[in-house]
Amino acid sequence: MRIIDLTLTIDPETKYPGFPRSKVYGKPESVNQITKVASVEENKVSSHDVLLSTQHFTHYDAPSHYIIGGLNNDEVPLDWLVGEAVVFDMMHKKAGEIVTAADLEATGVQMKKGDIVIIRTGWTDKMFGTFEFWDQMIYLSTDAAEWLMERGIKSLVQDFMTCDSPLHPPAGREWGTPNWSPNHLTFLGNNVCLIEWCTNLGEIKEERVFLACAPIKLKGTEGAPCRVFAVEGLINNNY
Repeated sequence: MRIIDLTLTIDPETKYPGFPRSKVYGKPESVNQITKVASVEENKVSSHDVLLSTQHFTHYDAPSHYIIGGLNNDEVPLDWLVGEAVVFDMMHKKAGEIVTAADLEATGVQMKKGDIVIIRTGWTDKMFGTFEFWDQMIYLSTDAAEWLMERGIKSLVQDFMTCDSPLHPPAGREWGTPNWSPNHLTFLGNNVCLIEWCTNLGEIKEERVFLACAPIKLKGTEGAPCRVFAVEGLINNNY
């Protein structure tokens, strides 16, 4: 058995830890803070205050992220986020390229209904925390989202954008239009959670692994930071 950590380390120094909302819809960027409030030397105990965004670093999207009346983070059943996962390798994709349904089909990977799907490009490993990460984003096509939905996906794990490049969306899909970020609507509207900005996906050597996503149980939020890991050696890869 081998456990592979797929989670970015949260730190307050990263300049672009989440969606560049100031450039997309005019909201100020949120700040991550980790503040020491007690030390063993002074107080005989160590503790910290933490200020985070639900959408920064490795996190997941619950249905209410895009869907009115959708389940909030604290309402999502954990079995939506834990289980057998299958890996689609897209490590050959370059900056600004698209992962399409044809790309997924061409891998020959066999999905089962109820699989968690992992799509890896290496983009988070290479570029997370930089402006270029967002500006030159690899992204998922709408036909790829539909292809996955047709095969009964349970959740999606990835290290690139679930939908359009956020700073360069196609005409008619800019922020504020009814069709903004359609893949989020497709997945979240069907209770398929999105586990985003995972790292170290290239370390997974087996096509099928056991995957677990453990989000912080924050009441009423649309998502949460989470610890994500894969376990090799538990799943039969002779399927």
